[in-house]
Amino acid sequence: MKRALTILLLVIFNLTVIPGLNGNLAAAPKTPIRVGSYEISNSFNRRVQAEKGNCSPQRMWRYSAVAVADAIIDADCDIMGLQDVCDTIAGRRDGVSPFIDILKERGGDYEWLALSNANPNYPLEGTMANGNAIIWRASRFELRDWGIYWLSGIFDKPGRAPELKYGSANTSMMWVKLYDKSAGKELIFTSASLAGPTQYDKGQKVVYPEINVATAKNLLDLMRNDVVPFGMPSIIAVSAHNAPGSDGGKMMNSSVWLDVHNVMNDEGTLDEGAIKVKDCSNSVDEGKIQGGRSDHIFEDGFTVESYAVLRKKFPTADGTLHYPAFHFPLISDLKY
Repeated sequence: MKRALTILLLVIFNLTVIPGLNGNLAAAPKTPIRVGSYEISNSFNRRVQAEKGNCSPQRMWRYSAVAVADAIIDADCDIMGLQDVCDTIAGRRDGVSPFIDILKERGGDYEWLALSNANPNYPLEGTMANGNAIIWRASRFELRDWGIYWLSGIFDKPGRAPELKYGSANTSMMWVKLYDKSAGKELIFTSASLAGPTQYDKGQKVVYPEINVATAKNLLDLMRNDVVPFGMPSIIAVSAHNAPGSDGGKMMNSSVWLDVHNVMNDEGTLDEGAIKVKDCSNSVDEGKIQGGRSDHIFEDGFTVESYAVLRKKFPTADGTLHYPAFHFPLISDLKY
């Protein structure tokens, strides 16, 4: 009996220990996940710039939606946050298909959540201006919860919460809780914008930099206090419209959510391509790269494997090559 017990223990030991690792227990394999952030440029801005002669008419949404879809498929992300989403992109104007349908027609294995800024119900109801959407690989994830907040006055189901003192009056954040069937884990993914016009508070003018700081603070407070359960891995895809060295950028970088670019830069693990190509904005006329790292991916609970900005042109409706949006897709490979 004693010998049988000894043999059983040796079998269990050999199943749970990797030889050559000094008896350390084998770690569970880490599951990779590719995430992205893409400021896809709302239809109104595209039309205005084309009418002014600042950009090709082919960059208007009705001609460039196929190029945006192809860029997303080429990026091959498991989850991506989209910013600057409007009614036309969401498919709430006559004759314009919802972008998710265009993405599926072109071979994308994606579902999405797009919520109205004014009436945040699901499915989409009401108008959407400078909104957000989140797409995820349909075969991999299951949607378990969602929410949307203004970054000045907070909105979420089932209604409106008290307004915050400062913040952008027309920017929002939306989040999803997804179950990752590949990893057997839940995660929170948030898409947000920190930009916004001058806001007046009780008759006092609040200048643009103060709004950036306020929206950054509001976003972090909402994530900490309302959105992310303790210990759950989470990601923020954000179009910040400010430099990492700005006050809003410093506030974001002082949180538990780490900028994937900064993580790799501090570790010295950025490859040559990522060092050279880090800026996310191009000019409206595509004549030059504007510079500046206006878009960011922040993570908590992951190992960062890569950072990349995808600068690539795709055919628009008439076959001419253009950058699909006024920003470039930003992607990062992570591991749980």
